[in-house]
Amino acid sequence: MSDDLVLTQEESVQGVIDERRSKLREKFDLASAQGILPFTNERFFEQSNPIVRSALFTAGKMNVRAKSHYLDWTEIFSLGSGSIHYRGPMLTVDHEVVLVRLLVLARGRSLTQPIYCNQADILRWLNLDLNSGANYKKARRILDDLAAAEIRISSKPALRRLLSILTSPALSEMADGKFFQEYVKNRFSSHLKMIADGLENDQPVDVSMKFITNQTHNHITKRMMVNLDPISAIFFDGVNTTLLPFEIWDTLDRFGKKLLPLIASHRDGVYPTKLEKYHEFSGSKSDYKTVKRRFKSEQKKRFEEWEAKGWIVPGWKIERNNEGEEVVSGLKAGEAVRIRSALEIPVLIDSPEDIARGDDEAIQERLNAFADSFGAERPAPRKKRG
Repeated sequence: MSDDLVLTQEESVQGVIDERRSKLREKFDLASAQGILPFTNERFFEQSNPIVRSALFTAGKMNVRAKSHYLDWTEIFSLGSGSIHYRGPMLTVDHEVVLVRLLVLARGRSLTQPIYCNQADILRWLNLDLNSGANYKKARRILDDLAAAEIRISSKPALRRLLSILTSPALSEMADGKFFQEYVKNRFSSHLKMIADGLENDQPVDVSMKFITNQTHNHITKRMMVNLDPISAIFFDGVNTTLLPFEIWDTLDRFGKKLLPLIASHRDGVYPTKLEKYHEFSGSKSDYKTVKRRFKSEQKKRFEEWEAKGWIVPGWKIERNNEGEEVVSGLKAGEAVRIRSALEIPVLIDSPEDIARGDDEAIQERLNAFADSFGAERPAPRKKRG
């Protein structure tokens, strides 16, 4: 009797599928660790989870004339683990809109290369009048604020992921990877060692970073080049981030742009949280006691509308606990806002950057890996040009 294991045809096919899936997942994870942004694209809002769960970007409106600053390092309220400390201009949802759209433009590019855009692009992202000189000043102010902003991250999962990405031996295998690897080694190797030692010994450790490091503007053509800080941008790796379809995110009001991603960032739903904490999460400076009744009514109406649209699942409640405090429970994202839903994942359009990253087959593999990781339907294969 032979010792060889005889597999059925079905088992053999499944084995091939499992092996292929394993290789694609490895490729998926590897691609997210190369100083390349492979996931953010024109269909999906993407934000780092530590930022999604914080009040760093407030729901208040931006005041172009009155400049508010945090002159010292200030801990920003967060509904997540770890903490964010911030120093710089007060940031609003307008700043976040511009930041995530810049990341879209960075898709497929090395973090050592600049992003090209126009000031008019910023106005379009913010739905502002292109014929208003004041709006162009606001666009420039937003970029300047993002360049002046500094954050400190102490979330251990986020720091572990950062360490894993920037110390990967495979860093040099991607386009521009050798240069990026040397850049990381020369500038950040000592920082990474300190982070590693702190994590290994369970000691508090944080890392500071910026959003934008350099800007070049042509004042006549309004053409711009912008460099992202590679340390902050590397957090947008599709692993420790929350993704939401732009077709939904763009329709939300200012607080909705913060609240729905927060809900989507919790796979199993948001844990019960005091209503007052959501008021603080919005970044509002008003006294909660004076606006509590109105704030509760607004959120109840909001959740009812979101449930009707399938953006959150039924079962949420706003009710008093034993101490008489209003508590929100049962908030969980619906299928309509999850990337693993039936929303189509678009095929990338060839550009010089895409071509540099590989041929059609290589790009299709990355798309399939992306789809598989979220359980979404795979995009149709790309048609080869004649």
